[in-house]
Amino acid sequence: MQKNIRSFVCHTGLLGLALSLLVGCQVLPEARVDPTRNFVLSGPTPTDPAVAKPVGKYQVGIRSIEIAGYLHNHRDMAVRTGANEIRFEEFNRWAEPLEIGINRVLKQRLLSADSIGGVMNYPFATDLKRDYDLVVRVLNCEGAVTADGRNVARFVAAYDIVAAGAGGQVLVRRTFTAPEQGWSGADFGALAGALSEAVARLAEDIAANLPK
Repeated sequence: MQKNIRSFVCHTGLLGLALSLLVGCQVLPEARVDPTRNFVLSGPTPTDPAVAKPVGKYQVGIRSIEIAGYLHNHRDMAVRTGANEIRFEEFNRWAEPLEIGINRVLKQRLLSADSIGGVMNYPFATDLKRDYDLVVRVLNCEGAVTADGRNVARFVAAYDIVAAGAGGQVLVRRTFTAPEQGWSGADFGALAGALSEAVARLAEDIAANLPK
């Protein structure tokens, strides 16, 4: 009887030791690193107050910024790979809705124009004077692969300059196409920078076409 007890205790101890060694040898899974990168459109760098621009004459309201449906419905950055094909980059994303980023940069760039003294967003305060309102429709804001295989940033927007006030008349209607800038096809920070520059050029085009 004592022999059986000693044998049971021995086997139990060996089993416990084996289980301890087995648990100790288990390899825990490595923590997975999130590969997602988030990007924003960049505005102008702050200027030295000592060299501030002259106070502009015109007050401009941004009534609306509409973006193409395929851009509105995605935070993933888009790359157009063909006339009818878009690739969405799952791990390269806009950090904010694209229309908000475009509005922010457009407003900052318009304010830097010598002819513009103020820019406001809708809904407009009733006690602030406006000379013109803007309606902007962004048709393209993406990377693109050209027919000859080059990677470019593509930005196209149509805009109306409208007389402020009730029944505002459309004074200017234009389509702006930014010069295509090349990028590597892999550096999405560079793509965000190129599209930021395109929004800056849009602001310059609007400022240049304000009715004088």
